[in-house]
Amino acid sequence: MIFLNYRQEGGAYAAALLDELLISRFGEGQVFRAARSICPGSDYADAILRAVAECEVMLAVIDEGWEASVKRQFGEGADGSGWVLRELGEAFRCEKKVIPILLSGVKRLSVEGPLEVPNEMSRLQYLRFGYRNIRQDVNFIAEQLVKVCPHLRSVRGEESHRRGLLGKAVDALLR
Repeated sequence: MIFLNYRQEGGAYAAALLDELLISRFGEGQVFRAARSICPGSDYADAILRAVAECEVMLAVIDEGWEASVKRQFGEGADGSGWVLRELGEAFRCEKKVIPILLSGVKRLSVEGPLEVPNEMSRLQYLRFGYRNIRQDVNFIAEQLVKVCPHLRSVRGEESHRRGLLGKAVDALLR
């Protein structure tokens, strides 16, 4: 399973788009995004930590304000970075593959200092997801995910058929 990690303040829309594009490619059961995947009434913390433990790869959506948020709020969660870092820390603790996804205009992470999670993130090879190259970027991300998780297979045609117009629109975007 692919786990999408993102800040609500800056990366939520990109994460939602990436979610739809990856679902179109691999199927809904292969992608976890908390806002879509957690059932109403479920224990949010348990559901997230269970999904991190079960995922094979975590895509960490890095928006323009990610580094400043991490530096300012490490561990406090006042702006949503607390859960972002908790998910990342759990992924590193469970030895999951973590891939930073840098959004348009974001430079390579350069966090240095006593903060373990940001330091680990700054050493990881990243991928890009830009608004100017959505089709090429998501195709490349999907190719890389298959390399990391060889069992992932494309369900583009059958899944979009089940999902209706939105799935077909996403497929048209990817062609």
